[in-house]
Amino acid sequence: MSYSLRRHLSLWIAGVTILIGLVAGFGSFFMAFREAQELQDDQLRQVALLVERSGKTPGEWVIPAGTAKDSDPEERIVVGLLGTPEDRPDLPSLPGTLPDGFQTLARGGATWRLFVHTLPSGSRFAAGQMTEVRDEVARNSGLRTLIPILLLVPALTLLAVWIIKRGLGPVTQLSQQLDNRDDTNLKEISGIEMPSEIRPFVTSINGLMLRLSRALEQQRRFIADAAHELRSPLTALSLQVDNLEHGFPTVGGASRVAPLKAGLNRTRNLLEQLLSLARLQSGIAPAVEVSFDQLVRQIIADCLPLAIAKQIDLGCQRLEPVPMMAPVEDLMALARNAIDNALRYTPAGGTVDVSLYPDGNQVVFLVEDSGPGIPAGAEERLFQPFYRVPGNEETGSGLGLAIIRNVADRLGGTATLENRGGARGARFCYRQPTRNSG
Repeated sequence: MSYSLRRHLSLWIAGVTILIGLVAGFGSFFMAFREAQELQDDQLRQVALLVERSGKTPGEWVIPAGTAKDSDPEERIVVGLLGTPEDRPDLPSLPGTLPDGFQTLARGGATWRLFVHTLPSGSRFAAGQMTEVRDEVARNSGLRTLIPILLLVPALTLLAVWIIKRGLGPVTQLSQQLDNRDDTNLKEISGIEMPSEIRPFVTSINGLMLRLSRALEQQRRFIADAAHELRSPLTALSLQVDNLEHGFPTVGGASRVAPLKAGLNRTRNLLEQLLSLARLQSGIAPAVEVSFDQLVRQIIADCLPLAIAKQIDLGCQRLEPVPMMAPVEDLMALARNAIDNALRYTPAGGTVDVSLYPDGNQVVFLVEDSGPGIPAGAEERLFQPFYRVPGNEETGSGLGLAIIRNVADRLGGTATLENRGGARGARFCYRQPTRNSG
């Protein structure tokens, strides 16, 4: 399972924010609810003191929250004498045994909150209000404190997620910067604008790139030394074989040297293919602007001697200008191996047709031959190093298609090999998006 630091932090911070917000919101609600009830109790007490100081009898008082016209009767604060036998519509009869102070009493199908008070004259009365009305007022007061907090919680959650995303932005930029590099760009990453927490990571990446650069440099030196050390003795052996061949006066003697000469040629070709594959895998050559069609023309001219020797009709069916950004060595290796492979496996008197043209946002390079074709199921295996079709007598190293696949992977293209539809032979096709060239 993939682990996302941003998702992990976002979920934790969002969860903690929501939990704290809910606890704070409901705590604020209950505190406001309680304070509203205490405020209403103070109003009842103040009404009782007002009745006492007015000098009027309690029976003359009916105190609504406003005037009788603009006030809801259920919201009135009413005053009534204790011990009166008849019920009033605005306050039910109250027993005279109620003690002074705050009381909660059920009367007339409703619950009342009362403040009982005794006057100096000995008369007793109560200022009261229905608890249902009081609770509604308290709830409204509590909701006015709860709703802003509930609205603030998602806003804080989204803000926290945005801050985390912005804070981890340098990591995303670093990954994009590395993804945009090819395997030949091993320059150091600048850590000037990076946060201090990420700089050790950048330093480690730079150290790894430095070690890789040194390893590739050692590989390049090894390739150069190997090419020099192996080519020199092979060239000397070839010269000795040529001298030996010319030293035999008879045809039979020269024919005995022919297998040795052919073996040296195969060894030299194998060496060239191995060195070419090693150079491509090391990623030495930089990408430059190149005319792929001009390279194809040059390679066809270089391959003409082999085509003439085998009496193969080598030509172009469609060759259009195709500018590309890619290493010249890569394109030459791809085209040369594709054409050479077709020539080697096409019998005498056959044909090899080469095509190069743009197709939308892609470049298409085709090589079609009239050879024996490809056995079923061997299309992908032919791109493996040193794999050759069993029973084939043609000389070769088995590395040509492996080099082509390596170049295709480096340039972002695709190389396929299949039988020609409706005709004998094989079709090699290389496609590369122009936006990924190089």
